[in-house]
Amino acid sequence: MVYVIVGPTASGKSEVASSLLEKKNAPIINADAFQIYKDMDIGTAKVSPTDPSYSHYYLLDIVDPSTSYSVAEYQKDFREIFETLLKDNKDIIIVGGTGLYIRAALYDYNFPEESLEDEDYSELTNEEIYAILEQKDPDSLKNIHVNNRKRLLRALNILNKQSMTKSENIASQKHELYRDDIEVKFLFINPDRDELYRKINERVDLMFERGLVDEVKSLLQKYSLSNTASQAIGYKEVISYLNGEISLEECKELIKKRTRNYAKRQVTYFRHQLPCIEFKNGEDLLKEII
Repeated sequence: MVYVIVGPTASGKSEVASSLLEKKNAPIINADAFQIYKDMDIGTAKVSPTDPSYSHYYLLDIVDPSTSYSVAEYQKDFREIFETLLKDNKDIIIVGGTGLYIRAALYDYNFPEESLEDEDYSELTNEEIYAILEQKDPDSLKNIHVNNRKRLLRALNILNKQSMTKSENIASQKHELYRDDIEVKFLFINPDRDELYRKINERVDLMFERGLVDEVKSLLQKYSLSNTASQAIGYKEVISYLNGEISLEECKELIKKRTRNYAKRQVTYFRHQLPCIEFKNGEDLLKEII
C-alpha cells in the first residue's frame, strides 16, 4: 500500500508520517518543494536529523539552495527511488504539501521537452505576449494574469518549442496513476480553519524563536540562493527584513498572512485535484488506517 499524506502547512503531516512509520516500518518520500533544499530547515519545518524518522526519509536535503529544482526533476528523482523501494517494501509513505509534486510523481504527468534556449522577448510588452497567446493557445491563459510576465513568457516559450501547446499537452494526459498495479490511499488532513490558522501563527512565532533570522543570514553567506529557494515563504520575508525593507514585526505578520493564504490554496488543490479521504486531524486519520 502507498499512503500519501497531504494537507495544508501546519496540519500535522510529518507527525502522522512518523506514527505510520512506527506501525508499518515503511520508508517515507518527501513531497515538499522546499524541504528538498539543504540547510533550509527552520523555515520549512523540516524533520530534524536527530528525529528517529529522519533516516527513513528520501528526497530530503538533496539540492543545494543555489540550484533551481523543477517539478520535472522531482518526478524523475521520485520515480527512480519509488521503483527501487517497491521491490523491497510492502508499504511506502509519501508526505508533503506540494500538490503538483505529488500529481507529477504518481500520475501520467508529462512535461514538454525544453531543450532549446528560451527566446528573448524583452521587446514585447505583457499585453503583446498575452495577445499572441490569446490567438495561438487561449486555454493557457485561463490561470495567467496579464501582469504575470514570468508565466506569460513560460507559456510562450513552451508554445514556440513544441508541436503541442501547453493546454493540449495537459488535455492529452489520462490523469491516471502512472502504474496501474499499485494501491494508493490519499489521506488529507484538513483541520477547521480557525484551528489551522492558530497553528500557523504559533508555528511562525516558534520559527523565529528557533532562529529563523540566523538561518537566513547563514544561507545568504553560504549560498547564492536560486530564485526558487529565495522565494520560499518565510525566507523571502526575512530577506526583506535583513535588507531593511520591513520591520521584524512586519516580517512576522507577513509570513503568517502569506502562509495562511498558501494553506487555503493547498486545501483547494487537494479537494479538487486528488481523490482524497478527508480527516479533521492526524489522530482520526491514524485510527482509520491502523
